Amino acid sequence: MASDLVLYSVAVIVRQVAVAGGWFSSRPEVSTPLNSWSRLTEGVHLHQAGLSPYSGVVFHETPLALAVFSVLGKSTAYASWLFIMGDLLTCFLLSRVGEVVAKQRLVDQEMANSSGLHHPEARPLLATLSSTLTIPRLLSLSYLLNPYIIASCAGMTSTVWTNLMLATFLLSLVTSHQVLACISLSLATYQSLYPALLIVPLCLKLVQSSPTVSPTSTVMTTLAMFLTFLTSLLLLSAEICGDWSFLHSVYGFILTVPELTPNMGIFWYFFTEMFDHFRVFFVWTFQLNLLLYVAPLSIKFPTHPLLLSTTMIGLIAVFKSYPSTGDVGLFLSLLPLFSHLLPFMKQTFIILCMLLATTVLAPIAWQLWIYNNSANANYYFAINLVYSTAQIFLITDLLFGQVKRQFYMTHGFSLLEKEDKEGQRPILQLK
Repeated sequence: MASDLVLYSVAVIVRQVAVAGGWFSSRPEVSTPLNSWSRLTEGVHLHQAGLSPYSGVVFHETPLALAVFSVLGKSTAYASWLFIMGDLLTCFLLSRVGEVVAKQRLVDQEMANSSGLHHPEARPLLATLSSTLTIPRLLSLSYLLNPYIIASCAGMTSTVWTNLMLATFLLSLVTSHQVLACISLSLATYQSLYPALLIVPLCLKLVQSSPTVSPTSTVMTTLAMFLTFLTSLLLLSAEICGDWSFLHSVYGFILTVPELTPNMGIFWYFFTEMFDHFRVFFVWTFQLNLLLYVAPLSIKFPTHPLLLSTTMIGLIAVFKSYPSTGDVGLFLSLLPLFSHLLPFMKQTFIILCMLLATTVLAPIAWQLWIYNNSANANYYFAINLVYSTAQIFLITDLLFGQVKRQFYMTHGFSLLEKEDKEGQRPILQLK
């Protein structure tokens, strides 16, 4: 308890110092056209003046965020505490996720052992009782002291609230709470659209947790509930705005990518160089690219909805149209849930070096390009590519670790140690 209090206190102090310094509010790695605090305050000012913030090309937040901050005000000193409290609440929810997952893992492996599903050689790979304490603490540390998360909170980006909704969704997922999962997922989808893909792992989890209920009935009920909540949010938004103009300014903006402000994603550079008559084709290609991963991953890992959800959160952080460090920070903060896969991951050192290098070099390249005029967009985009590649390496390494561990749990270690007539050993491949 005392250690948790110290951790939360340090997290608050660090965030307040960063907010007071104003180091991240205008950073392109942190603030995007979709989550920028300065754009939100401008929209609130227009709304309070009786003008529609969606009639221009600056404001792209949701009407619900517009209404809430119109009531709460635009004071940075006051709002910064709201964002910090949001981060602390997200951390608390993630620690609860860690507790539930650790306990479920112990129960599942005990059942598998009693059923003879685990090979005797796999005993060293089994989780221990101490994991119920270490995993929640690691989740708290990895979230509250994550520099990407600190930067996102200090920049007062709306990604803080998206992460809060996703943390609520993950807790609902691991506890099989259908209503709360649909509410939190609809709020996250309403905020940034891409989390709608997480409806697939939710359906898989609910089907597994209710074996006596028809899978079709469970899936249809979940989809109906999710769409009902999402439709209600859209109707409330139309009531706030008085029309449906927000649809184009929020979701049309996400899908069509009209503003090419540099960020840590891959969209802006490609569409800057793109000829206009190719634009529609490549917009569809880039947006559908993310959707294509859902089916094969769901087929390969149908019994691991938490791993599937984490993987999708990581892919969204890479391939969404306007990513920020807050998106990647949440994905990295979820990795302690899979600490048991670390011995089977091969590229952790390379990935760590890539992320560290790009985190340091991105502000330097931006300074040289924008202010010193001694570099160009190619330098900054090269860093973006390495940054995105590191995340892809991490995701594939995580999935390979799961496959390899599952193989060892079922077949033991000795199978891969046997040599054939030519002296060759079997090679485990991810397929």
